Amino acid sequence: MSLITRLQRLLLQLGISSGTGQMMLIAALLSLLAFGAFRLDGLNVSAKSAQFTGSLVRPASLGVPWQTVHEFEPEDLKPLTRSFAEDGAPVPPKVAAKPRTLSDSGESLFLQSSRLLQQGHYAQALKVAEDMAYRYPNFQLGNLLLADLTATMAPRPSDIDMVWKNPESQRRLSELQIEAQRRTRHAGKEALAGKQPEPLRYLSSKINHVVLVDAHKSRLYVLARQTDALPDAVPLVIFDAYVSVGNSGTGKWREGDGKTPVGVYFVQKHLTDPMLPDLYGSGALTLDYPSPIDKWQKRTGSGIWLHGSASSQYARAPTSTDGCVVLANDDMTRLVQLGIPPETPVIIAEQLNWHTVTALASGDQTKSLVTPVKRSSQPPWPQPADLRDGGEAWHMVSAFQWKDQQQTVAVVSYDPPASSASKHRLHTYWIMQGDQWQQVNRPSAP
Repeated sequence: MSLITRLQRLLLQLGISSGTGQMMLIAALLSLLAFGAFRLDGLNVSAKSAQFTGSLVRPASLGVPWQTVHEFEPEDLKPLTRSFAEDGAPVPPKVAAKPRTLSDSGESLFLQSSRLLQQGHYAQALKVAEDMAYRYPNFQLGNLLLADLTATMAPRPSDIDMVWKNPESQRRLSELQIEAQRRTRHAGKEALAGKQPEPLRYLSSKINHVVLVDAHKSRLYVLARQTDALPDAVPLVIFDAYVSVGNSGTGKWREGDGKTPVGVYFVQKHLTDPMLPDLYGSGALTLDYPSPIDKWQKRTGSGIWLHGSASSQYARAPTSTDGCVVLANDDMTRLVQLGIPPETPVIIAEQLNWHTVTALASGDQTKSLVTPVKRSSQPPWPQPADLRDGGEAWHMVSAFQWKDQQQTVAVVSYDPPASSASKHRLHTYWIMQGDQWQQVNRPSAP
């Protein structure tokens, strides 16, 4: 494969498909590679301090978070060498042999390279970036970081500003900038320890997982109970991942509006990749959109899933789907491996608020695991009279409460009593009317 063909494929991965835009960028990249190869093969970095000002992305204008003004460490001043095969393909970097682990995701390598760069360890950052690009060749943001690291060693071409006049290039680079910010600035698991999301009002020990999506931060979280924890123990965030949502944002209202719905939904099925087109990647968890609340609000549409990415790209831009929540395939695989069964709650919010947990007395099913927010005047959720089996009450297992179009709404789920012939969990939906709860759906025990 020729070098020109490889560059064309790289530009297609970056979303640049027009012939004019490709030719302009190819010319710029060839000049960068010519200078960069010479600089990387034998030139020692001898400046006392250095500023990372990549030629493909200009930090001053785009604000990409991997710029640095740190001094290079002594081990970073050694000459760097890169090898290419006869067809122009880069030879994979030699890295210490070690078992592949789940922590070696594209994002983890991206963050590791970014941290090393911010600490001034340029050579180490480049090695990690090369490893990332080799393992995940369709990771567009990772390719951009590697290109910037390489281009930093080359003089700035005089015609590079012509590239920025291409609207397609500007759009794609802007998307990658936002993706970089979302991946590097989200709250990690440690920062959320001891906190619970605002919509969660009650969770029994029978619910092992809750999936949460924060569209504003392009982040998915999984809350889980620890296997050796007490029944009243607070669930912890055990997993988080970058996600993409609708190309028109959130607040789905109509079929085809390109928006991701906001609310509480429940997993229906797990579909594996042999059953799915390439668009859905490594698998999918289907959701029950539209819910009774959505139908009451006269929303339309269907087929809102959590799913993986097409093989042509590692991950999508933050707002680029038709309404689904999309993960990288390795993250989707990890999510499924956690054991997310049907009926698992999925909270999708424009922006999640987290609160410090308040401990409650065991067995109290009318209060919240989270410190209540202005709920003192609101009555507890009533148990529907028709959810009884031979005089035995059904058992509340979860309750979620949130705002929908300025109305307070809730979904409360129940398990049947042990003596019941039914084994199905039932979900009841409520809307606050004045100071009373009004039930939207009227489920009956099967």
